[in-house]
Amino acid sequence: MQPFCQTEQRFIVDGGKRKAIDSATVRQERFTLKGNLTEPAYMYLMAGRGRTSTKLANILLDNRTVYVKGDKPEYNNISVSGSDIDRYWREWYEADQRVGYQRYRIKQVYESLTAKKDTVNTNILGNLIQEMQRGRIDLLKTYVKRRHDSAAGAVLPTLCTLGDDLMKADYMEMYNTLSPTWQQSSFGKEILAEAKKKKDSLSPSK
Repeated sequence: MQPFCQTEQRFIVDGGKRKAIDSATVRQERFTLKGNLTEPAYMYLMAGRGRTSTKLANILLDNRTVYVKGDKPEYNNISVSGSDIDRYWREWYEADQRVGYQRYRIKQVYESLTAKKDTVNTNILGNLIQEMQRGRIDLLKTYVKRRHDSAAGAVLPTLCTLGDDLMKADYMEMYNTLSPTWQQSSFGKEILAEAKKKKDSLSPSK
């Protein structure tokens, strides 16, 4: 990794378990981390350690060269390039957020009408909100299926922001979509672990 800051500071890559696995010091506005992973993993790039640390980026790492760049050591100023799985995750996230933002706007109208006790229109909008949320889940499943034989697809079910609305059947459907290799990966095992926490059905989300 290379790149960016104007201040000399130690940067640490954290794993999903919040365990520091490597570190480097910024020198002349650049730093480098080298190593190999047994399989792709989800990491946090951190500035500093402990309670004073700052998260700079979420990165899906594989054994390719990944570049991290930014003008300031701040989350919104950091860009990541070079990782196929990171790029695919961001592609899904942007598509999901477009639907999510539309749903949010409709939900605001729904809440306003609810306060006015307009039951006719709130029922219509309530059903639309539920349909849009199911649409987001279907979109997630589509992205998992497209890359069912790679880390890019295997990591999505546990990194998505839809966990509260996913049923056990949703997790199992995505798990069964994966190739045998990725079902046996740490990502596949995480999907099964999440499925075990779920009931067979959930109340519709508004």
